[in-house]
Amino acid sequence: MVGSYLKLVEECEIVAYGQHSPIEGDQMEVDVIGIQPQGDQEIIACEVATHIRGLGYGNAETNRDRIRSKFRNAESYVDRAFGDSASHRFQFWSPNVPNASEIQLQEVAEQFEERTGDPLALVTNEEYTRKIEALRDVAGSTTAQRNELAFRFLQILEHLKE
Repeated sequence: MVGSYLKLVEECEIVAYGQHSPIEGDQMEVDVIGIQPQGDQEIIACEVATHIRGLGYGNAETNRDRIRSKFRNAESYVDRAFGDSASHRFQFWSPNVPNASEIQLQEVAEQFEERTGDPLALVTNEEYTRKIEALRDVAGSTTAQRNELAFRFLQILEHLKE
């Protein structure tokens, strides 16, 4: 869903999934990366936690620490792979984040931006829903194949006959 959103709503020309560091022993990974090559190249690095019953790593502090670590790794990967040649945006996507964790994640996002100068958007709960609804709107307005399985599934749902 996140990659489909980046490609079809954000209009990223290139979307890559599960990008791992090529360095042996390096555990860095970024779940989804979108690249907008038009004009000033922009890299959108997304970590995704699609846990339907809540964030799922543990209590609010454990969730905070896990997400903070994920974005330190994502920052390192993006810096090594793309350097200063592009602007960077970082996003955390999760459909169900409890209030206590949401507060902790706001702190992570603020600290991340202060430290790096790059924004860290929290695409959680209602914002997650809004972005998926935008993707559904695109799916309902087109029938063309886009080589995005999640998007094709939404297209089918949006074009069902009653």
